[in-house]
Amino acid sequence: MARSEDDAEADRHEEEQEAMRMTDPEENLHNAPSEGETLSDFFAFEEIFARVLSTADDELNASSRYLFWSGLGAGGALGLTFLARVVFTEAGGEETPGLLGNLLYPVGFLIIVLGRYQLFTENTLTPVVLVLTKLASLRNLLRLWGVVLLANMIGAVGAAGLLAYFDVMAPERLALAIEMSREAYETDWFSLFSKGVIAGWIVAAMVWLVHGGRDTVSKILFVWLLMYFVGVGGFFHVITSSVEVFFLSFRLEEVAFLPLLPNFVLPVLLGNTIGGVTFVAVLNYAQFAAHEDSALFERYGDRLSWREWMLGAKGRKPGERAKLA
Repeated sequence: MARSEDDAEADRHEEEQEAMRMTDPEENLHNAPSEGETLSDFFAFEEIFARVLSTADDELNASSRYLFWSGLGAGGALGLTFLARVVFTEAGGEETPGLLGNLLYPVGFLIIVLGRYQLFTENTLTPVVLVLTKLASLRNLLRLWGVVLLANMIGAVGAAGLLAYFDVMAPERLALAIEMSREAYETDWFSLFSKGVIAGWIVAAMVWLVHGGRDTVSKILFVWLLMYFVGVGGFFHVITSSVEVFFLSFRLEEVAFLPLLPNFVLPVLLGNTIGGVTFVAVLNYAQFAAHEDSALFERYGDRLSWREWMLGAKGRKPGERAKLA
């Protein structure tokens, strides 16, 4: 009889331990899936964070050659966003892009997210989180940003040139495209910066939600809803908006190309970067600070010293994975 009571007590203890493991954040972190099904109908915050870290690790360890070609494709894809706005605005009878004109504003972003291309504004979330934990160097982050941004801008120039010099749009759509681009071009510096901050915030939030999506359909909805909001709200995304003003420069002689970089691209770039890093990456990292010593970070190696964090780890090239202890 005593033996049976001991067995029952042991069984209850095991059940309690199992229940604790199921609700323990550390256990969720350790078993966070990168894809597939779970018992819950959504991923926990810790699981999303684990997926973001995994993506960040892949991006920071990618070669510069890969980042460049992937970024080039992303810049070109956003040329389709500009074209879609022109086509749907004209077809919907709108003078400026509104609810109908922006219906396919997300098309370029859908190509990028589903095709896994590299876009600068997406990289204000994922790699920044890993750098904030001092598991990746600031030097490597700047390498990633520099290569991807350069490639995105070259792709944007190519897309703008294609739309400006090839017979892509009918005369009425071409005239509308020029007017749309002129409106963006005439926006003042501070407005560009301010609206860029909001756009950067929205894009980074989109990236976070995409990592929390359990299937392709949910990811498409996240991208479409948030990017549609960017278009309808008149906010500025550095690559998409650059396609517009580059197009205007190619079509009108009075709009010089080089002054567009400090007068248009720079304020939008600063706004997007600050919006993405401050409003999403830093806030999400702050929420996760309680778990900074968890087993989740073990696979990324030891934390860097301040010198290594600023200049890159000694004896390790940018993009090279840190060795596990």
